[in-house]
Amino acid sequence: MNHFEPSFLLGLTATPYRMDNQDLFSLCDDNIIYEISLKQAIERDLLVPFRYNAMYDPTDYDKVKTSNGRFVVEDLEKHLSYKERADLILTQYHKLAGKRTLGFCVSISHAEYMAEYFCNNGVSSAAVHSGPPGNAQTMDRKSALEAMGKGDLDIIFAVDIFNEGVDIPSLDTVMFLRPTESYVIFLQQLGRGLRKYQEKNHLTVIDFIGNYKRANYIPLLLAGENPWTAESSSFSRLEDYEFPEGCVVSFDFRVIDLFVQLAARDPLPVRMRETYYRIKNELGRRPGRFDMFEGSDIPLREYLKEGWLRFLESAGDLTEIEMEWLDTPAEDFLLEIEQTRFTKAYKVPTIKAFIKNETIVSKVDLNEIGKEMMHFYRDYPLHQKDLNNKAHRKWQSWEEKQFSKLAKNNPVKFLSRGRFFNFNEIKQQMYLDPSIEPNLSPELADHVKDILKYRKKYFFQRRYKED
Repeated sequence: MNHFEPSFLLGLTATPYRMDNQDLFSLCDDNIIYEISLKQAIERDLLVPFRYNAMYDPTDYDKVKTSNGRFVVEDLEKHLSYKERADLILTQYHKLAGKRTLGFCVSISHAEYMAEYFCNNGVSSAAVHSGPPGNAQTMDRKSALEAMGKGDLDIIFAVDIFNEGVDIPSLDTVMFLRPTESYVIFLQQLGRGLRKYQEKNHLTVIDFIGNYKRANYIPLLLAGENPWTAESSSFSRLEDYEFPEGCVVSFDFRVIDLFVQLAARDPLPVRMRETYYRIKNELGRRPGRFDMFEGSDIPLREYLKEGWLRFLESAGDLTEIEMEWLDTPAEDFLLEIEQTRFTKAYKVPTIKAFIKNETIVSKVDLNEIGKEMMHFYRDYPLHQKDLNNKAHRKWQSWEEKQFSKLAKNNPVKFLSRGRFFNFNEIKQQMYLDPSIEPNLSPELADHVKDILKYRKKYFFQRRYKED
């Protein structure tokens, strides 16, 4: 994509909302032509309906070691690879599964353990993963898929390489044998078996649910809702969820009781801190507002309710300089920029004009703001939606003077109603309140740039979705 420069670029994805800090929308200038949800696809007969069966898993996940909010894989596989659990899975497999099954495991050792166990109990099985063969049941992906297609293989136990990018239309059963705390991965795994096929009228799903965090979101996911933005994560009656038409959902009574318990012990502040440290670990650095906006399924507004600095304080991740900003004009200044209202994006280039040589200056001339606005709109087609009205006809031929006039009549005027931005009519300069001057620094500039990056992204992404 860095090499080619197409006049028109079309992007297609099944997973636009991700948890890996990869911004796919920006590749297409946030121009969303069409989108369809999993629920809509099932109801339009583009995918087969599912029959979801939630089985109670007696594994005590509270005893599994965690690091940065995630299970330690080596310890988790030990807790999942034992005879009683394998017996439970085998029993439900014989009771519910179809002809071709894919079982999602937590690790290579777990997949090999399950494949060996099933083979020893008369079920033709294979472990498929990216590592070297660990036992006689290990097969490469191509050979396993060919064997399953011929009917020589009943079940494939796989690790992450089957989550996405694999097309097995004939697959009629999936088994979730690992705790899935990511709703993206949950839907990817579910989607492996939803392709239509001539001999298949539904997908059977067998999920083994224990007391791991966020298991109580599963009913919301199956109903096609985003659990992070839902009004409540607590479990209610199955009748209260609108599952896709034609789908059947069945929960063990013990699983329903478990959902109620989990919802009570998973408060939002705890989830926010765990998500923050997960993203920090993935990035290898402290995330900012924009990173959280891109990488967290929790809306950023939750992190900004008391301001980003206060969230960092609650997470114990403030620098010494930032600690000195608390309860000072520096904190209020950042709050004002975080919360200022946008009906257009005019304020972004206006505030950005104050950032020079990697720090913040105390005043800028109006013509400098005009130059920043001219660059903001001329060079970025995504931003030009702001100027598509009668008042801005022929704006493409505007020079710096017209953009300066636009700035003065709109963002300069409205920003000046706050505490920190003021305009000197005689000097035609915009200046910052003197109370913030002792804190003007590269560190404060970094925070302002982070806010503007997030605010711009969120504003235009929402605008395109609304249109």
